[in-house]
Amino acid sequence: MLINLRYNEDQLIQQIAEGNEIAFREFFNHYYNRIFSVAFAFTKSAALAEEMVQDVFLKIWLKREGLPQVKKIEAYLFITARNHLYNELRKKIHDVTFVECVEEYFIESAFSPENQLLYKDSLRLVNSAVEKLPPQQRAVFELSRNEGLNHDKIAQQLGISKLTVKSHLTKALQFIRQYLLRHSDTFLLLVFFAEKKIFKNIF
Repeated sequence: MLINLRYNEDQLIQQIAEGNEIAFREFFNHYYNRIFSVAFAFTKSAALAEEMVQDVFLKIWLKREGLPQVKKIEAYLFITARNHLYNELRKKIHDVTFVECVEEYFIESAFSPENQLLYKDSLRLVNSAVEKLPPQQRAVFELSRNEGLNHDKIAQQLGISKLTVKSHLTKALQFIRQYLLRHSDTFLLLVFFAEKKIFKNIF
């Protein structure tokens, strides 16, 4: 629940910029629940969400002198929170326990309208990455992922060696993974869908 601010927003921001910790505490209390809700929605962990919220507000405090120049403080706060969340979640993508918790959540809610929409967006992102592959790598990837062919059958169909197939597929997967890391705003959802055929072995 939001508290009522004792200052108007401009006064509050000016007080914070000048190092007023009481004003900053009021600002923190005012926005805490909303930032925590966003963090918890991504992490499914109250402890991890709390840690991320503290980090977000610490960043705001450390950059407080520039706050009076910010035109829309709420938008600035949420952009800071979003960027921090994405960066932290990307760091945790290889944490097996964390990924398993996220996968469990997405399995439970996989058929929600929101996740169906995100799934479609994720597929479009992967398809965009595949389109950027060199022709041979793309052919190997599509035969492996879309048609389910093994290395031997791909080698026979393309007239190349099994070792070349393996090399092309490895390079294709590395490129797609890096592409997703750079472009995906729904990166955690991709962890869940990595279990599906099209994402298999990308992560």
